[in-house]
Formats: sequence, structure tokens, C-alpha cells
Amino acid sequence: MHDQSALKGERPGTGEWVGRLELDLRNARDWSIGTLGLQFAPDSVTVWFGSRTLAVLDREELREWIIHPRGTRLAVDDLVWSAQYGSIYVAVGWACEYRLGDASVRELTAVV
Repeated sequence: MHDQSALKGERPGTGEWVGRLELDLRNARDWSIGTLGLQFAPDSVTVWFGSRTLAVLDREELREWIIHPRGTRLAVDDLVWSAQYGSIYVAVGWACEYRLGDASVRELTAVV
């Protein structure tokens, strides 16, 4: 029989969530342009857009940045996180920058 917490996506005995999360990306006109996929493991977060893997982040580093971005950037592989004017942005390959929807930021903050 499976541990109930494992079925919910939590690591048994830790309360730390593991699993997949999809975040809505918005352009400058606030149109949804796609989904950023995140796979949470106990110590890392793998991020992809479509079929392209963009980055593998240290989970604790992402957690600290999301909680206290302070206008800094978090750049890992082909992904750059930034905070501007009270919003969280993601740049894919340093080319295009997209805003995370408010609901996506709340979800990410809750699980990271």
C-alpha cells in the first residue's frame, strides 16, 4: 500500500512536495504564450519550455530567490529569473522575457 503523502506528491516523512508544476507565461500584452514546466525533485528543479530543457536549478537557491528576489537576477543555464515592478519574469535563452501570472507565482511559492 502507498503512503498517502506520496500519492499527493510529497516525499514521505518530509512534507516537501515533489512532482510537476506548469506555470503560465505572459507576454507584454498579458497574453498567455505558453507553459513553463518545472519538475521538482528533493534537491533540484528541472525547467523546460515545450520539449527543450532550459535549466536544472538547486531547489534551495530557487526557494531563497523566490522568497527574497530583491531586484536581483537568478541565471542558470538557458534561464534567467528576474523581479521587476512587483512581478516575476523569466527570460528564455536571454532572448525573450515573459511574466509569470500571479496565480503561477503563488503556486510556485507554495511548492518550492
